[in-house]
Amino acid sequence: MYLSELKLWNFRKYGTTGEKEFEKSEPGLVVNFKDGVNVLVGENDSGKTAIVDAIRYVLKTQSLEFIPIEDKDFHKEKGGERTTELKIECTFSGFDAEGRDAGHFLEWIGFNEKNEFELKVRLYAKRKDDNSIYQTVKSGIDTDGSFIEGDARDLLRVIYLKPLRDALSEMTQGNKSRFAQILKSLDLFKKQKDKITGKKINHPLETKYGELKHKIDDYFDSGDGQTIIETINSFLLDDFFIGSDNRKAIISLAENELSEILRQLNLILEDNKSGLGSLNLLYIAAELLHLKERKTGLKLTLIEELEAHLHPQYQLRLIDFIQKESKEYGQFILTTHSTTLASTIELENLIICKEDRVFSMGHDYTQLEEGDYRFLERFLDATKANLFFAKGVIIVEGDAENLLIPTIAKLIDRPLHKYGVSIVNVGSTAFNRYRKIFLRKDKDNVEFKDQWLDIKVAVITDLDVPSMEYWEDKGTNSVYLILHKDISDLEIITKDVEWENIINIPIQSISEFQKLYKYNKKEITKNLKQGVNDQLESKFPEFGKVINEDLIQKQRNRKQHKYKNEINCQNVKGFLPQAWTLEYDLALSDLFKELEISKRLAKYLDSNSSTYITDEIIKEIKEEVETDLLNQDAKTAYEIFKPLNEGKISKATTAQCLALILEQSEEIKDVLLKDPNLKYLIDAIYYVTEPYKTEGGQENEE
Repeated sequence: MYLSELKLWNFRKYGTTGEKEFEKSEPGLVVNFKDGVNVLVGENDSGKTAIVDAIRYVLKTQSLEFIPIEDKDFHKEKGGERTTELKIECTFSGFDAEGRDAGHFLEWIGFNEKNEFELKVRLYAKRKDDNSIYQTVKSGIDTDGSFIEGDARDLLRVIYLKPLRDALSEMTQGNKSRFAQILKSLDLFKKQKDKITGKKINHPLETKYGELKHKIDDYFDSGDGQTIIETINSFLLDDFFIGSDNRKAIISLAENELSEILRQLNLILEDNKSGLGSLNLLYIAAELLHLKERKTGLKLTLIEELEAHLHPQYQLRLIDFIQKESKEYGQFILTTHSTTLASTIELENLIICKEDRVFSMGHDYTQLEEGDYRFLERFLDATKANLFFAKGVIIVEGDAENLLIPTIAKLIDRPLHKYGVSIVNVGSTAFNRYRKIFLRKDKDNVEFKDQWLDIKVAVITDLDVPSMEYWEDKGTNSVYLILHKDISDLEIITKDVEWENIINIPIQSISEFQKLYKYNKKEITKNLKQGVNDQLESKFPEFGKVINEDLIQKQRNRKQHKYKNEINCQNVKGFLPQAWTLEYDLALSDLFKELEISKRLAKYLDSNSSTYITDEIIKEIKEEVETDLLNQDAKTAYEIFKPLNEGKISKATTAQCLALILEQSEEIKDVLLKDPNLKYLIDAIYYVTEPYKTEGGQENEE
């Protein structure tokens, strides 16, 4: 059996929905859990601890800690008063077919829609006028149910590891020793009965302890320690006690009850004092011992901040063990702030906590496909896993954007860290896989807006349509060929094709044409009609036309439309340059001189790797650029961009240098905000931070 669903009414930050009357209202939060590993991730105050505590309140813990409902557990609307009632409901599923676990709950168990065993346990609490809080725990098929107590109640207790856990005290001797409780639950320490008399017989540990007790007691009674007790008794009898009070003190080892013996045991790592991380692992290992031995009842472990006190490598080993061995050790519900862990956990096991809602990353809830899960689990590293903890996300496909955008955001007074925005550099055009993390299945229509993942995501990608200057640079025989996979899927796939070299053979598809041209490009066709094959011309209207500005602009418009249709969905939006790539549009902008300076600085660094940029070097290069670049036009922009496009100068290094130059520039904010070539970057930054006001004073979310 496992906890499959949690519902909360008026518990902490989660209120109710639907009807105003509490009895008729719907829960403010519903969380679905998997059998196995469930990991709650999210920023601070996103509700992770509330979910864990709600489970503890209903089920109680193996450590028998007292967990009272407090006044602050009742929901409070902003500007309002706290509610007087709250309810928490836990639903359990996955009972074994033989009904072994179900047999312990026969009085309360029912059947779900699939005709499978299902157990619902509800905690109901109410505040009275004098602030007294009354609570009941009931179970049953109907809403009321009946009290669940005794063995059935104990079989639902969970293991709980608190966030700032003190592993040393939990594993140290004493009346509250958790280690003693774990040992006591094991079959090894359960007393056996005499087969003839039926009386309990001493455990072997009690016998050995009794022998030790006798020796120690004898040492203080008649051995070398006798003088100690005689001195103490002389004080009592001669100086402290009054009259006939002649009681004597004795020194004795504690009684040899098995439970008392277990409370005197410490669990340590060898003899030297261990660090918090090692003790934490020792504590978890002890709890796993308890789970391994448990044969009946719920096997559920709650761990807050799994990474507490653990080095990243220990974190990875621990989560790897939990994911691989969860079938044996039961269900785990974990919370984490660690991007290291978030990047390692199987994506479908993650539950994102955001504002007042939760969003499971399981197959049934996202638009991710099986291939997407496999891809992301390979490439979702610790840096990219920041997206699970962010208030907003910018997805980029290269290092240049990754380096430059934070600087631009800072310069326009929208520093990304202030708004909790993370940049995810996917390093390619694989942004579509990452964007689908944020898309809920079957919820694209605006009517489902309240169910969208409340994280604004800006996808910044290149348009990748070369300029006319590029084609002129390649030669005048370049021909424009458009590939129609569908109406909007248009690509330039040829560069230097001469149509007289295409054989006039019936063509059924572009793939056929590509093969045909590849293997027959040297042959000359005999039956050409105006230099264009009739079949290709009828299927592809622009096939064979020489590239010009008009065709390039049409291609840009089509790609803008195509990409935005592909990307824009729910809270995910695409932002694209007007022309080609980030660097080319920068070269077209009023920052063309700053880009040229940065490019030359990058080249300087590449050829002088052992040195660094000084103010004198920057000043010298600035003066050179002022002399060299007198005019700004499309040809100049292409010449600035060309060595970056050809890989002769590093785009990443240039972006780093440009960030430095921009931070040193005066009045750069106005340039950034007003230049049309940079608008897509500014729009993306504003989108993931907050709406901004246009010149007309209206808010603009685009």
